[in-house]
Amino acid sequence: MMGRLMRCRRLLGMVVTMLCLLGIAAYNTMPRQEDPSFPHRAGLLTVSYPGANADAVERLVLEPLADELRQVEEVDFASGTARTGVAVVNIRLNDTIYDTDAAWDRVRQAMERARHDFPDGVGTMNLEDRLINIPSIVLAVGGSPSVTELSEQAERLKNNLLDIPGVSRVELEGDADEQITLALDDAALYRLGVSPSRVLDTLAQRNQVIPGGFLVVDGQRISILPNSEFGNLDAIRATPIELPDGSQVPLASAAEIWRGPAEPRQPETWDDGERVVLVNIMLEEGKTDAIRFGERVRERLAQLKPEFAPYTIQEMFFQPDKVQDRLDNLAWSLLFSVLIIIAVVFTGMGLRMGLLVATILPMVTLISIGLYDLGGGILHQIAVIGMVISLGILIDNAIVIVENIQTLLDEGVARMEALVRSVKELAGPLGASTGTTLAAFAPLLLSKGGTADFTRGIPVMIMLTLSVSYLLAISAVPLLAARFLKPRKQVRADRLAGLARVLGGLVSRAPGWLVLGGVLMVAASVALTPFLKQQFFPNADRPRVIVELYMPEGTDQGKTARVAADLERAIRSRPETVNVHRFVGFTGPSFYYNLRRAPQAPNRGRLVVKTETLAQTTGLVHWIREYAAEALPEADLTVGILGQGPPRVAPVEVRLSHPDDSVRAQAVETVYAGLRQAPGAVDVRHDLDPGVPSVRINVDDAVAARYGISRADVARSLYGQSFGMVAEQYRQEDDPIPLVLRSREGTDLSLTRLLSINVYTAQGKAVPLSAVATVNTTWEPAARYLRNGVRVNTVTANLENGYSFSQALGGLEDYLKTHPLPPGTRMEYGGDAEGSKDANSAILTTAPIGVLLLLFFLLLQFNSFKRVGIILLTVPLATVGIFPGLVLSGSPFGFQSLLGVIALVGIVVNNAIVLLDVMDRQLEAGQPIRDAVRLAVEQRTRPILLTTATTVAGLLPLAFSSSTLWPPMAWAIISGLLASTVLTLLVVPALCVKVIRGPVVEMEEARIPG
Repeated sequence: MMGRLMRCRRLLGMVVTMLCLLGIAAYNTMPRQEDPSFPHRAGLLTVSYPGANADAVERLVLEPLADELRQVEEVDFASGTARTGVAVVNIRLNDTIYDTDAAWDRVRQAMERARHDFPDGVGTMNLEDRLINIPSIVLAVGGSPSVTELSEQAERLKNNLLDIPGVSRVELEGDADEQITLALDDAALYRLGVSPSRVLDTLAQRNQVIPGGFLVVDGQRISILPNSEFGNLDAIRATPIELPDGSQVPLASAAEIWRGPAEPRQPETWDDGERVVLVNIMLEEGKTDAIRFGERVRERLAQLKPEFAPYTIQEMFFQPDKVQDRLDNLAWSLLFSVLIIIAVVFTGMGLRMGLLVATILPMVTLISIGLYDLGGGILHQIAVIGMVISLGILIDNAIVIVENIQTLLDEGVARMEALVRSVKELAGPLGASTGTTLAAFAPLLLSKGGTADFTRGIPVMIMLTLSVSYLLAISAVPLLAARFLKPRKQVRADRLAGLARVLGGLVSRAPGWLVLGGVLMVAASVALTPFLKQQFFPNADRPRVIVELYMPEGTDQGKTARVAADLERAIRSRPETVNVHRFVGFTGPSFYYNLRRAPQAPNRGRLVVKTETLAQTTGLVHWIREYAAEALPEADLTVGILGQGPPRVAPVEVRLSHPDDSVRAQAVETVYAGLRQAPGAVDVRHDLDPGVPSVRINVDDAVAARYGISRADVARSLYGQSFGMVAEQYRQEDDPIPLVLRSREGTDLSLTRLLSINVYTAQGKAVPLSAVATVNTTWEPAARYLRNGVRVNTVTANLENGYSFSQALGGLEDYLKTHPLPPGTRMEYGGDAEGSKDANSAILTTAPIGVLLLLFFLLLQFNSFKRVGIILLTVPLATVGIFPGLVLSGSPFGFQSLLGVIALVGIVVNNAIVLLDVMDRQLEAGQPIRDAVRLAVEQRTRPILLTTATTVAGLLPLAFSSSTLWPPMAWAIISGLLASTVLTLLVVPALCVKVIRGPVVEMEEARIPG
């Protein structure tokens, strides 16, 4: 093969050069994001049922929906909330679903089936199945106290941004819809003898869009436009209403008419105390370079801002800057890693060999980026991290090949022969060692779910770079070596050679003691596991504090807004506060990939506080908690910073179900008390609600029938008085504006006034409500919660800095031993515990494939179960370093550490393969086992120590980076590798001395007894 390669070396050189150029082009043009995109597995279904209480919404809407959704196999769970007038269902698809569009179509079919069981009054059903689409850029339009004006300017800005390349869609938030209110005077209607339904009918007849056709005059068409619809507010005021005696009065004599913001209050947004309307810009994910997209938007805004004066356009959140910062930081990490690795290689191998080995780094990196882009890859932090991890590993193949060729040249072997012999000797073992690393990462590549989707860039990039590095190591590197390496006159006796001889002697003299020492070290390391903190994903490294505000269920948005404003004023008085964004009636834009979006609710708010540095967030979080506990006792707050990994409700979440409401409430109180005393648990809250007062109107059917009134007439009258009824639409604007008929006071109507209203018969005769109904007040649940159709309540908690979910749940379990839950209660964990379990089980499901591939490559190379067993023993040897390394560096054991362990398995197995390969060659040459092992250790100490040094050196920039995501993984690999390398050079050969007697017996040479 090498002879053929030598003849085609120009072709090979050109192919490698072209692939490198492809990499440079790809790097400049490929799409960039900060984090990977997730499949659209989360959806939010909202169903309106005006006027119905929470019990009715649960019974008549949520239960039929849950029955149908349970039949959709793709749905993992559906958790529903029933509130007065609305049902909200969070739907989550199974982690194994990647064709989400087809699954959401099945969900829509289930919704349509459920609709047949709904009562008549149920309104619109809306499913949002793109919940995780986050806006890349959030702009705030301000500069006027009128929200209506700001909404018009935001709409204008939206229309000016839609044509920017890369825009997926633009949405407005915090804008105000308008309505034209027809405030009927009840006394005037009664005096005139006109019913509200008469007014409705008159408006409907008067406000119609009827085409008048056209005439042809001298061959020209002339349109005829009859004035059949309302042209302005005066036209509405002047609408004639017919009285019972046949005379007419204008509508203005029985109603006050004005135009204003829609009722009830819609979600509101503030930027540093100024009322603003938000313009959310989504980019086309997976196709657009976010950094360039940001530049294009800024260019367009620079042109537009003068046109919008005196209105202001501010950047509230600008994700492209974060993408640039993150990728720039990682690019520097990559560069530092390369420089450190090159320095290590030069130190350990000398200038000529070092230069040769170093050339493989840029070649592999560029070729891998080119291939990654061709396969549709996106450049984000996970992919770059995969590259950083692989840097130290990918250079191993080149080190071993170059060392081998140099050694043969030093022994006087001819160049061509040195080349051919090296490739022939090493193509197998290096292929096996590359294959085993690929096998170690195969489970990560194949596993499914949110966590696997988030981290998949790591196995993809590592497997790609290692495959490329192996192919280059057995093709391009030997050709370069043959050209540039020279036989050395005398080989310097350096310290590494001396160390190799010492280790070799130690292994051949005292193998028993070494094996015993290895076992004791593994046992001591495993004993440290109780001191490890468990964590799923760490918090993000953005200096932002997120305050989630929950007012009691049933609170009006006006009160929520006042409390949020008080809290904002207090926070802005703090010196570390840079700015505050306030959202009321909803949770604002999801400016970060794992911020959960909650549906609109009048009792919800969110404050996003920016600080100068990440370190300042801790103090501010504590201060806000203490301030709110004293100054805002009615508000329920959770305060924290942004998290990482797949989205979840809270780091600690406990779900409790029992058919009996009172028993379930008792269980919730028990868990709540348990979590409050658990170590590290803060912001503990539950979703039990005390209920809301309601006024029940009991219609006496017999009396009502005598007046010719039905229950529906009473309900319509009550609804029309308070909330109002949409009579018609005013169509003179871009969007139709509803005409709403209601009483003067609307929802501010007093109870006594409400009970004295008139109900109108079909003939328009007014009957006092008190004549047909009695009134009593009741206390009703404000909200009902169901998960997969079963009633459930949840207790959640945030974590104090430095604590993990395992500590909080451990504290809860200790508490429950002395305070057991009521019998029949089912308890399950959500949050990080569930995410961690799902992620680990996803990897465990695919782990057998990885193990199978690992055994395949090892048996292919060694054809001996004993040897494979010894190589696999290096895996527990790696734990000797991992646990102490994580404990001493203060890093928790989370999903990143698990990634580190997987990477480590691939690396330590490689070292053992290279070592045993030399030993087998010595055994075949007739050496006794002790000498074969000693020679193997002497020959392989330098490359093994060099590969360890390069891997460790390559990871140092990550270990010391400011990121919260990567140091745990880097420390797991570094500490595990340092310990396992020493033990691989000592314990593995010592085991060989004890277990292996001679070379592998080939099949045809084996004697069959008989």
